[in-house]
Amino acid sequence: MSTFETNTEKASVATLRKRRIDPRTFSERFKFIIAHTPEEKQRAFSLRHEVFHEELHYNIGEKINAPLEKDSHDQNSILCLLQHKESGMDAGCLRVVIIDTKANSSPHILPLEEYCKSSFQGYDLNPNTFPKSTVCEVSRLAVHPSFRKRSKPPTGIRDEDINRICSISEKQEPALIGLSLFLAATAIVGLSGRRHVFAMIEPKFNRLLKASGLHFQKAGETIDYCGTRAAYYIDQHRAEDNLPEEITPLYNHIKEELSSQIHENSDPKFSPSYSHTRA
Repeated sequence: MSTFETNTEKASVATLRKRRIDPRTFSERFKFIIAHTPEEKQRAFSLRHEVFHEELHYNIGEKINAPLEKDSHDQNSILCLLQHKESGMDAGCLRVVIIDTKANSSPHILPLEEYCKSSFQGYDLNPNTFPKSTVCEVSRLAVHPSFRKRSKPPTGIRDEDINRICSISEKQEPALIGLSLFLAATAIVGLSGRRHVFAMIEPKFNRLLKASGLHFQKAGETIDYCGTRAAYYIDQHRAEDNLPEEITPLYNHIKEELSSQIHENSDPKFSPSYSHTRA
């Protein structure tokens, strides 16, 4: 589930692929944060509420009084924020849902198995194809509306700052933010040792991901679930190995940034009891 705009982004991503994205200029403006603390997790839930509930009016998540969007799968999720440094705004967020087979109270299935299980019929790829300890789901990818739909930069962002990020135009900045979020998801999946990745994606958004070098395979029927979507699958090892060389420097920067946070905080979701190392 994503809020990455899809009317002009394919052309924007195609243009980005022709440029070597400088991770230094990106890191001057943005930073990724793995949400370890309750406050950081609340920020992700708050952004999701603003996008999915207030803007898109999706009927998802638990019915709670607070302005937050969350569900039972969040307790088994690695939450990640993308923060714009100068303004302090959270430009985007995502989660990687894993399965903790040792926990008695947590769900032992992925969200798409709960809501869209019947759509896998007739397809060879589904979460049950692989050991539960090696599968995960990328979901709740959201980009703040100020970074998607705007005639002027968000508070604290100057026009010249936007163009400094690999000399992209204003129309291309949302494409870069959305692409960076999926690169972060790819890195988190690899760092957690869960090779087999599923996601509910709009078919036109999948074409956009393919243009950026992330080749998802369709794994289920197209259904109406918060819009027209289908289950898709990607092998994280192959995704990482096949990234275009123009995007690889940015990916390596994002992976290093996230890896350092994991080691500093000793996140149990990345421990050997949770994950398997890459073969």
